[in-house]
Amino acid sequence: MGQEEVVERGNWTGKLDFLLSCLGYAVGLGNVWRFPYLCFKHGGGAFLIPYTIMLIFIGIPCFFLEISIGQYAALGPVTIYSSLSPLFKGLGFANFMASCFVGLYYNMIIAWTIYYLFASFTSQLPWDTCDNDFNTQYCFNIGDYQGCKTLRENGSVPAIYLNGTCISEESKFEEIRQNITYFYNCSKNAVEEKVYVNLTTCGNFTEFPTNEDGEYALFDIPRPLRVTAAGEYLSKEVLNESDGIENMGEIQWKLALCLLAAWIIIFFCLIKGIKSSGKVVYFTATFPYVVLVILLIKAVTLPGAIDGIRFYIIPDLSKLSNIKVWEAAAVQIFFSLSVAGGGLITLASYNKFKNNVIRDTFVVCIGNCLTSFFAGFCIFSVLGFMAKELEVDVPSVAVSGTGLAFVAYPDLVTRFAGAPFWSVLFFAMLFTLGLDSQFAIVETILTGIMDFEPRLRTKKTYIVGIVCVLGFLFGLPLTTRGGGYLLDLLDYYAAGWPYLFIGLTELVIIGHIYGIENFFNDISSMVPKNVGSWVKKNLPSIHFSLQTNIYFIYMTMSPLIIGVILMISWGSHEGLTKGDYIYPAWANGIGWLIALTAILAVPVVAIFQLGNAFYKNKDDFHFPTIWTELTQPTETWRENAKKANLIEPVNGNNVEMKEGFDNPAANLE
Repeated sequence: MGQEEVVERGNWTGKLDFLLSCLGYAVGLGNVWRFPYLCFKHGGGAFLIPYTIMLIFIGIPCFFLEISIGQYAALGPVTIYSSLSPLFKGLGFANFMASCFVGLYYNMIIAWTIYYLFASFTSQLPWDTCDNDFNTQYCFNIGDYQGCKTLRENGSVPAIYLNGTCISEESKFEEIRQNITYFYNCSKNAVEEKVYVNLTTCGNFTEFPTNEDGEYALFDIPRPLRVTAAGEYLSKEVLNESDGIENMGEIQWKLALCLLAAWIIIFFCLIKGIKSSGKVVYFTATFPYVVLVILLIKAVTLPGAIDGIRFYIIPDLSKLSNIKVWEAAAVQIFFSLSVAGGGLITLASYNKFKNNVIRDTFVVCIGNCLTSFFAGFCIFSVLGFMAKELEVDVPSVAVSGTGLAFVAYPDLVTRFAGAPFWSVLFFAMLFTLGLDSQFAIVETILTGIMDFEPRLRTKKTYIVGIVCVLGFLFGLPLTTRGGGYLLDLLDYYAAGWPYLFIGLTELVIIGHIYGIENFFNDISSMVPKNVGSWVKKNLPSIHFSLQTNIYFIYMTMSPLIIGVILMISWGSHEGLTKGDYIYPAWANGIGWLIALTAILAVPVVAIFQLGNAFYKNKDDFHFPTIWTELTQPTETWRENAKKANLIEPVNGNNVEMKEGFDNPAANLE
């Protein structure tokens, strides 16, 4: 081992291990559905404007901050803040708790992909028709509908698509007329006022003429009532959803077994720490790109694909006046880059001390955001195709969240020759997208435990096993009939506000407590010396401006933007909903408790630290002295740098420190 090897914790074994792990952690399931949906919701291409601005002023600075301090100190998030600024020791616990909550539901989504992956190994996909026992009268199959429409236009007898099939027999028509409310989900009183069914209540679709006896006119199942076969497969067969979180129901063992399989895979991939997961990501971080390219080639050749792409890239600039658009862009940057979850600090803590963090920051940040942009073309090509088949506009078929991953794409692949093969390929891609993100989440938890108690590192295998077993047991409620509602609750409250708050606190610590110049002096000891020298030599005219801008971004702009977004989010908060379902007040209360568990860890631990210091020095308490002790870095902060023989004692101290509160702008060299 070289002198830079951190023997006690381990290092990445290859130069690309860390880079691919970061890219795999950042590029996750959200790139496939969340970013394209936000573009759809917030003005198409116009959303790229605030998204790019937030990338520059929040995403890149926070990403660079996290991997820099992680690499410099070689500590996980649980212990790094107590070394950097002991007053903010609670920030490590905030990272740990947020990772625990997110890891629970994220692995459940991976379990869904496992379920679909196994279900795809068949000659006919189970969501290809409406003939299954779980299908309802509102099931809609695009192929059968098109066939029925052709029969109606060319045939001599009326035909309607209803109840998941094409109906042309008069006896069936009479049965439908006697059960208008059931088949059209509208009030029978409303339709009895006219010979024609009330279209306002039942949907605006073409009617059949009434017969000579003035019987009700019948028509195809209205667009608002249509549920694709893939949609019903997810809600009725896979999740078997109850009517709300109040009715959790029993554990569904088919999902529980898939969740167990997901945790077993995580266990074997992490059993040797980053030396094993670092090799797995060579596949998991690159395979999704191969599949996305293949799917894009298939998707753009479909009829109507250009309509979806046009909707995606043509901006609606009027949307930019809405503050919610800017809020959504900032939150998406945190989700997209996986900032403030602790995973980046964890992954960087296993770097060699001289790894080039500047290069890695730009490669991962730009690569991740380009991946989101690329995935948007793939998805909106599909939505344009579906809109053309349904004879509606693109916004009418755009769905968010799991709808894109587990409904729209499964429905699409049924239209491909060799549908099971394409289904296997797609869900294998989703599985790998989720897996490498979950690696970093679980590794954050493991690193936190073993950095907190280093003696446990010799028992790494047992600790990994215990964490995976506990993750499975605590995840079992997500496998119940109400598990889908609980998953959305965790996603909404555990991964939003806590991450924004953590990011804000990190910026305050570096910019106003530790000191921006001290931060960049640390960086200059890690990256090659020619980086700063090259800037000074070749770009002298902008060097001072560059320093000033960095100073302003870290100390003012970035924390101000995040702080404003947090205030807006809290001030405009409304209870969680899922479709037409409104979560009860007690469920939202649990959500607030989940969010505050992470957020309040910071002030609560800070108060405890101050109280403990007061108790120890009650006979000679001097607040300025105590404040300095609690806000300045400890000796542990620079131990990794000393091991790399890069810090020489100055006047008996480890390093000469600049005052953190008012130091000048950073010196890049």
